Amino acid sequence: MEYPAFTVNFPVILVSAMFTIVVGVIALVVNSLKKRRLALILSSATVLLITAFVVASGFLEAARTNEMLRAADDVAVPEGFKLGTLQGRTAERIVQATAFLPCGAVTAPCPSLHRQWSGPEGQNMTREDLEQILRDSGWQGKLVINEENCELQYTNSSEISCEARGKIDDFDAQVRLSQSRGDAWRLSLMLEPER
Repeated sequence: MEYPAFTVNFPVILVSAMFTIVVGVIALVVNSLKKRRLALILSSATVLLITAFVVASGFLEAARTNEMLRAADDVAVPEGFKLGTLQGRTAERIVQATAFLPCGAVTAPCPSLHRQWSGPEGQNMTREDLEQILRDSGWQGKLVINEENCELQYTNSSEISCEARGKIDDFDAQVRLSQSRGDAWRLSLMLEPER
């Protein structure tokens, strides 16, 4: 999957608008001093610089998103697992800043990716299965299983899970294998910019 080749995020639009307002005020002041030629040059240069900034930022943002998507495509999904929706989550979600919906720097850095697969009914999964997913994905040594959050036997809880965290291609990554009592197994992948 490729993300569009160009995308403009909210911070770029905000910085561009603020810079345009400041330069516009300066141009008005220069114009009022009867230096129309200087005001015209300043205004034209500003328009060109802001356009170049927005275009360059848009292409760089899209390139970074596509880099993240290529890293995500390496996950070795176990046989029988299907990309899909479960419990209201979308199968594949990219959190991408736009002019109307900015990402939060703490809660959802931009761009971020979430993918989730559901396993077949009755399939049993173990810690070794998660380790095999990491090996087959080429992420052994990059992602480390969190021993404190790796319980795949039901005790008193209604959900069990095991997760691995680390870095993949300069992205913070998390792979999680989980199941709610009575439901199918879920495999989740989260990627977001390195913090």
